[in-house]
Amino acid sequence: MKKIIGIVPRGIAFSENESCMGDHYRLGNNYIKRVTEAGCLPIGLAPVDNRLSQEALAMCDGFLVQGGAEFYFYHFQIIHHAITHKKRYLGICLGQQLIYVYFEFRRRVEEEGYEGDLVEAIYSYMQRQGKGFTLQRRIPDHRRPYPPRGQEDMAKHDVNIVPGTLLHRVLGRDTIRICTFHDLSTPPGQTLVPINAWHGDVVEGTEYSDHILGVQGHPEADDLLPELFAFLS
Repeated sequence: MKKIIGIVPRGIAFSENESCMGDHYRLGNNYIKRVTEAGCLPIGLAPVDNRLSQEALAMCDGFLVQGGAEFYFYHFQIIHHAITHKKRYLGICLGQQLIYVYFEFRRRVEEEGYEGDLVEAIYSYMQRQGKGFTLQRRIPDHRRPYPPRGQEDMAKHDVNIVPGTLLHRVLGRDTIRICTFHDLSTPPGQTLVPINAWHGDVVEGTEYSDHILGVQGHPEADDLLPELFAFLS
């Protein structure tokens, strides 16, 4: 039986001051294709007003969190559920940064002391920091333009994989070339989770245990890194 992989959409807007046209989610077709090619059954997860039901989380065997520009409540629901229930999680770009952000926010709210639900406490903490707050490090001149289809190599750079990491075991190699469409990255020296890949001094991936895996680049852009998506199967 195929594993059901919940693909977590990019959220747009959700501000009370935005027009109703700004309140929507977006799924990338390339993510869906790669999960299908890995022999899994992809489903798009549909939050209601930024939140996923427990039934939606429970029906998934694993999760893929795609790239995006902003974290929402459902992002923290996903990673918390995957960690708690030991389900496989593949985070790409924003999904990779979520691993670091989740653990750092969790550390802060646990130090402060909180009552009630941990995910609620984490999201409340983030909202209190104000719009535009980020834990990520900005990387000038790192982002590459989106290339024409079939010319993905124009947007790629080399990434060195850290030996002995989950990512190294999944890929079975020391280096890869991967598309880079980001200008933010996990800050080195501050993460509570292992770093699994580098490009110079830029963190290109993090992970946790044997079931939470993240890469900063975009392996969905073409079909040359199937091992990453097979990790979910």
